[in-house]
Amino acid sequence: MVEAVTAQEMQLLDRYTIEEIGMPPLVLMERTAQSVIEVLAAGKYDLSHVLVIAGLSNNGGDGIVISRLLSQKGVNVDLLILGDEKRASANTSTQLKIARNYGIEPKHRINDFKNYSVIVDALFGIGLSKPVPVKLGEIIKRVNAANIPVVSVDVPSGINATTGEILGSAIRASATVTFGYPKTGLLKQEGLKRAGDIYVKDIGIFRPANLEEFLTAQREE
Repeated sequence: MVEAVTAQEMQLLDRYTIEEIGMPPLVLMERTAQSVIEVLAAGKYDLSHVLVIAGLSNNGGDGIVISRLLSQKGVNVDLLILGDEKRASANTSTQLKIARNYGIEPKHRINDFKNYSVIVDALFGIGLSKPVPVKLGEIIKRVNAANIPVVSVDVPSGINATTGEILGSAIRASATVTFGYPKTGLLKQEGLKRAGDIYVKDIGIFRPANLEEFLTAQREE
């Protein structure tokens, strides 16, 4: 049986991988993006015109890397950044600077999502615990209404990664590429209905021999 972890448990594993193992977070972002591109390029999706929707968290940083790597491969890709760039996480700001240095200038508004052949959802990651803001919720509804295949990064945006409940509005994904371990919220309630095909990818997250003992020890620190 494949072990699944909650959002909080995954954050402990991420932190240990970065702080104790010494894996740079920017390297994890690159590996994350490569894993998503593997799924996109496997032949199931039309890559004639890709849209990557990125938020301000590290999940958004993953999306920015995806757009850059696709562009470098000659794919016609647009990057939509939602939110004030000045509020982006440090890693996401770094990835946005790199993307711009490669000639990628993000959009901040899309009139018609139906113009795209596939959408990559990197708006919210596993850290979302509050209802999606109303304006972003409206964009999520527009994406769903466009009926375009969506590949979500880690979890469909708007889904609680632990409980599987919808936090106001949530993406309806064709596939979800998640990392290290499945998230419990992808395997129950609306998370299971909204995730589509679930791919679990190894990006270098530390995998202890005994997951339960490791997580217990980390909580006690």
